[in-house]
Amino acid sequence: MLSGFDDSLDQRLKRAEEAEGELLKLQPMAAEAPKLRIEKAKQQKMQERNRVRESSTQVARQAAEAATDKQSRVPDLVDAAGKAVQELYAVMRDIDAHRREAAESLALVDRVDYEIEVEEGEEQEIALERDPRGLAYALSARHGDVRVKAMLEDLAPGFGFLKGCNLAEPLYRDVANFVIEHALTSPESVLQPNGKS
Repeated sequence: MLSGFDDSLDQRLKRAEEAEGELLKLQPMAAEAPKLRIEKAKQQKMQERNRVRESSTQVARQAAEAATDKQSRVPDLVDAAGKAVQELYAVMRDIDAHRREAAESLALVDRVDYEIEVEEGEEQEIALERDPRGLAYALSARHGDVRVKAMLEDLAPGFGFLKGCNLAEPLYRDVANFVIEHALTSPESVLQPNGKS
């Protein structure tokens, strides 16, 4: 052994050389660490994607099954709704026919009343030695559609095709409008803009 070297230096050199050997062995493994980190991140991402895919597929399967179950009720509901709308349509047609019949009869009553008024008025005008020619025109303003509507209102005060109906719900209002539009001879006179009849 050379003089000047002591045991502690030998040991330190030995440990350093061992560490250097270990370092040389670990360098290739350490160089692989960044690549392994990327690979691990990819695996974690793939696992998360698979978890999301499986979870979402399960939710989709359950939702599709629920929709299919609900859809099985649709034919019966459409049938029931169709029958109800047909029945409502028939009733509205009947009501409309009766109202028109009443209005036509009242129009005859109004015509008779008008003729009586004209005849009596002409007799009075002639008796007073006045010209009766403008009398018929003047009396016509008190007769016609306005008087017929007033007489019909007197017979059935407060009548409304949709009286007592809940028209606050948009769907109910849409159904009522649809039926009225198809069933009545003049549906525009039935519903006011605010939905009241």
